[in-house]
Amino acid sequence: MRIEPQPLHLPVFRAILASMGEGIIFADADDRIRYINAAAEEIRGIIAGNYLGRSIVSIHSPASEGRIRRLIAGLKGGDIPFSTRVIHVREKIFENSYYPIRNENGTYEGTLLISRDITEKERLKEENNSLREQVRADFGCGDMIGKSHAMEPVFHMIRATAALDSTILISGESGTGKELVACAIHQMSPRHKNPFVKVNCAALPETLLESELFGHERGAFTGAVRERKGKFEQAHLGTIFLDEIGEMPLAAQAKLLRVIQGKTLERIGGNREISVDVRIIAATNKDLRREVERGAFREDLFYRLNVIPIHLPPLRERREDILPLAEHFLSVYAERMRKPVHCIAPDARKALLDYDYPGNVRELENAIERGVALSMGETITLADLAPYFVTGASAAPAGAALPKEPPTATLSRAVSVAEQEAIREALQTTGNRKGVAAKLLGISRKTLWEKLKQMERT
Repeated sequence: MRIEPQPLHLPVFRAILASMGEGIIFADADDRIRYINAAAEEIRGIIAGNYLGRSIVSIHSPASEGRIRRLIAGLKGGDIPFSTRVIHVREKIFENSYYPIRNENGTYEGTLLISRDITEKERLKEENNSLREQVRADFGCGDMIGKSHAMEPVFHMIRATAALDSTILISGESGTGKELVACAIHQMSPRHKNPFVKVNCAALPETLLESELFGHERGAFTGAVRERKGKFEQAHLGTIFLDEIGEMPLAAQAKLLRVIQGKTLERIGGNREISVDVRIIAATNKDLRREVERGAFREDLFYRLNVIPIHLPPLRERREDILPLAEHFLSVYAERMRKPVHCIAPDARKALLDYDYPGNVRELENAIERGVALSMGETITLADLAPYFVTGASAAPAGAALPKEPPTATLSRAVSVAEQEAIREALQTTGNRKGVAAKLLGISRKTLWEKLKQMERT
């Protein structure tokens, strides 16, 4: 048997409005104030009895009278659906929202003004921005952060080569921040006002990669219903970033070599040469010299790309950067999620420092994002981190027997075991969805596949 909901009576509505934390003011169709709740009295520093029956304009400053009258007229006429603006009053910041109230026939009944005190929210936002800028100023280069000795040559190379047009090859493990290096070089270069175009050579099938890079003419293949500029043409006068260049097929490598040598390209299905002025920055997590020896990468292209090599160290080799990076990510995600999280508990900091980060900076970023999301207060605790951080942070009990294996072998095995546990947990958490699991781990899908194959062999 269906129970019909009972309508709320006026005293109940008044009780609800009176208990709200937002300031509520209602003016009738004649713009006369009929209701002011306690929160509105406190926010505006007024006494309700002094304003009931007066025009809604009376609670605003004389300087804003004309604007308020125009706003109310717009709400009545339907020209303005609602209006929100931020104001500063007595060292506080308020968000004022005006809404027209209409009955079931669409007749205008009055204006509802809701005031929210957003002082704390704006203060946190300002603190986060200030912290982020301070971290960058103290430890960074462009959008990169690092105070370790291992990062000093990287920052030096970025600053020294940004103004040049030389081709750069960035190497390093997945998740070390190769794209950030490329972006920093572009931002500091004379080309910074022109496009920065990114291409992930591993994300596109071989059949589409050449079309993506060099474009195609209309009718060049089935589905090519119109001509299309490739990424090189889109990057004209700017910078193109070729990520995971080691995954590029040999056929595309040959075309890329011609573009580098002649500064021209031909679209697929075309026969005209198109001039392009593009700076090339490539990145790889592979040893391209070994790929050349295997015949998987062209030797002549390797030397064309490797004009200025920049190697990014893994995070485990730059542990001084872990906490500055964690603080940076904390401010980013606290603002993005609108949460008042602004510090990391000591035991959580120790766990972050003790972990080996097979997924490098990307894995640390994911860990802090999770920590901010799960935090119930102002602090990321150890419980807010993934379980493998807790495992990694725990030390052997005092007096425990030492292993008989050499220490290096023990460490290597421990890292391998922890990595495998993290992979299994990620797969279990994501319902065996490998793409999502790879993102959670802060590694590429291809890297995850390689690690799973290795786990099957062991």
